[in-house]
Amino acid sequence: MRVLHFADLHLGMENYGRMDPARGLHTRTLDFLRSFDFIIETAVSRQVDLVLFCGDAFRSREPSPTLQCLFAERISRLARAQIPVLLLTGNHDLPPLPGRRSALEIYPILDVPNIDVVTTPGLRKINTRSGPLQVACLPAGGHGAGLQGEEAEKNAARLVAEMARQTEND
Repeated sequence: MRVLHFADLHLGMENYGRMDPARGLHTRTLDFLRSFDFIIETAVSRQVDLVLFCGDAFRSREPSPTLQCLFAERISRLARAQIPVLLLTGNHDLPPLPGRRSALEIYPILDVPNIDVVTTPGLRKINTRSGPLQVACLPAGGHGAGLQGEEAEKNAARLVAEMARQTEND
């Protein structure tokens, strides 16, 4: 089974570089997009069974529509290639206030096939080209929002143990 894992894309990071007036994007954003394109091309050309993205799609919790479209163009290429995608929310993906949604949560609302956005801990069962796969997911905020250090680690370990028991029972 082939799983391609990546995280911390931080699309929209604009340290260093300059604005490219011809494209309307910062040169650092263009750098990040080239790397993202390489990841997507690798997943498609190697026919991976799953792409696992573990958070922080954007630098900001409220990314611009342009950045959201650039991300969606690439992720949707995986969906069209029949590659399942798990998008876990990272701390940069969490909404700034209760009652708001993460930018990643648009995919289930639009019912985009092959894309599963994970905002709460739990097991995901995925049908892949190579057979079924279970993934224990602990997205940011899901292992005890507000907890830090050892307390957060203990809570995460407890959740992983619960998910392992659930796997044994399935």
